[in-house]
Amino acid sequence: MLTRRQFLIGLGVAATSAMLPLGLTYRGLIAEKDKNISVSQLTVKLLECDWAIDNVIVVDGSGKPGYLGRVAVKGKDIVAIGDFLLPADAKVINGQGLVLAPGFIDIHTHTENYFHAGGDMSPFLSQGVTTQIGGNCGRSPRDIGKYFDTVPKMSINYGLLMGYATLRGIVRGKDSGGKIKDIELNQMQEHLYKARKNGAVGMSVGLEYWPQTYATTEELMALCQVLKETGGYYSTHIRSEYDNVLKAVEEAINIGFKTGVPVQYSHIKAGYAKNWSKFPRVLEMLEEAKKSGLDISADMYAYTYSSTDIGKKPFKCSISEENMKLAAVHPLVFFGSDSGIHTGGRAIHPRVYGNYSKILGNLVRENKVLNLEKAIAKMTSEPAKRLRLNNRGLLKKGYRADMVLFDPKTIIDHSTMEKLTLFSEGVRHVWVNGKMAWSEGELLNSKSGEVI
Repeated sequence: MLTRRQFLIGLGVAATSAMLPLGLTYRGLIAEKDKNISVSQLTVKLLECDWAIDNVIVVDGSGKPGYLGRVAVKGKDIVAIGDFLLPADAKVINGQGLVLAPGFIDIHTHTENYFHAGGDMSPFLSQGVTTQIGGNCGRSPRDIGKYFDTVPKMSINYGLLMGYATLRGIVRGKDSGGKIKDIELNQMQEHLYKARKNGAVGMSVGLEYWPQTYATTEELMALCQVLKETGGYYSTHIRSEYDNVLKAVEEAINIGFKTGVPVQYSHIKAGYAKNWSKFPRVLEMLEEAKKSGLDISADMYAYTYSSTDIGKKPFKCSISEENMKLAAVHPLVFFGSDSGIHTGGRAIHPRVYGNYSKILGNLVRENKVLNLEKAIAKMTSEPAKRLRLNNRGLLKKGYRADMVLFDPKTIIDHSTMEKLTLFSEGVRHVWVNGKMAWSEGELLNSKSGEVI
């Protein structure tokens, strides 16, 4: 719960600066010799709101520099960012020294079973995540509509992809592998169409995993025709992330070009030392495809090892530090966690409890791989664009009040390979659709989320 110090009731003074660069006030602007601005010329607006955050560093998700300001919320939506007076009965949170950003959007997770079983999503809310997409790498619930009809509660916003392996299982029963027959492919198209109509955001594949290894390029293109007709995207764990990575990326790009479907390249990497030199070429291939007109982007997590690396002896990191940094700064790559979590909160990798905190604490603050504003854009507006969300991913008037308030000086991950379920620190409060869902280490609202 919020402390009394965090709620200032009845603010009745002129608004402080809300759209000024960090470190500037009205008086600071007036003092500039080249500016002929008076306080009377700085207009303020009275508005109706339920609560506001004042005196906070606003990083709006666009990638533009942060600024000292205030944000007001009414109901589910942001109603003001700028110069305005607050009503006397508005609750006000003092954000001094803290950053306010859009809630983080995690486009690549494997959390659907945990979520459906009543998992409260605390491992993700504690990092500032307010929206997730499950059903990645080819496996998803069989009936998307029924899934959301029976999910107990939603503490975050949630969406699903329809999995290729799941489609095979629906038409085959117990899958014995091998190539799909024409009649089965037609049935898979029908089920994919139904899934899209029931809310699936697209189709996912995991082409390195049995029985998805049997999928042909032609078969995938046939299924992508359904996505073309209905507006979904193709999320691909490519056919090889290792020795044949370049050929596998080429296949994904060709599928996108030939079908006209947007391509989301999952957890981009070139695995193990003998393939690390190929990674710059992987990034070049994405750039070339983008310049040629393909809607393509990739996601990455902030670790040099995968979940399959953890189980191998001797342990080796499959991703080089240099390649991870190249991906982090690339304009066609944004962040996703690839989180896998079981009922009860048992994790398979530290990224479940730490990915976003690690990005902000390690990649941004400690190693300065990229600046805060760009990192937040890669967690918010960029994945929102892939999902075609027109009211999330930015702090903007009229957008949903999915927001995270955190301390940029202390945010950090704590989960490790030895202790996978340690919570991160530094996130103070998280709002989902205008409701405070997480505060000071506690879940406050388990019903604040919506279906994506």
